[in-house]
Amino acid sequence: MDLKPLARAAGALAALAVVAAVSFVVLATVLARAGVPRWTAAPTAVGAVVSAVLAAADAYTPLGNTQRTELLRAKPLGSLAVDFGVAAAVGAVAGYAGSLLLLSGQTAGLARTAVVAVAVVLGYGTFVARNFEVYRPGGAAAAGEFDPNA
Repeated sequence: MDLKPLARAAGALAALAVVAAVSFVVLATVLARAGVPRWTAAPTAVGAVVSAVLAAADAYTPLGNTQRTELLRAKPLGSLAVDFGVAAAVGAVAGYAGSLLLLSGQTAGLARTAVVAVAVVLGYGTFVARNFEVYRPGGAAAAGEFDPNA
């Protein structure tokens, strides 16, 4: 049994987790220093970071190794960077707006979880919508034969 692909996938996920953690800490710190309350800064940072990281995972981790992964990797880097940025921005705005509308400094954990979940769904959903032809059933990913070993 060849464990190299599994090791590559685990390494890619670990690297992505480190990038996500560092990005979250940096963004949350920047928001806090800008005067954004912590109960608003955390969902904003999570919405931004997780949305972008999920999009990057689709394009760059070897877990799926499907036609979708190949099509995303074939896009110009600048185009993918814009897609990641838009996903992060939508996730951040949704996290911030949800925090302002639904949360306070004393809000329970379930409400925070709901705000973060909606922010991530909206942010990552934006990435999927911007690449709809890749994700659509019967779209570009479904057309033709795909050999993951090629």
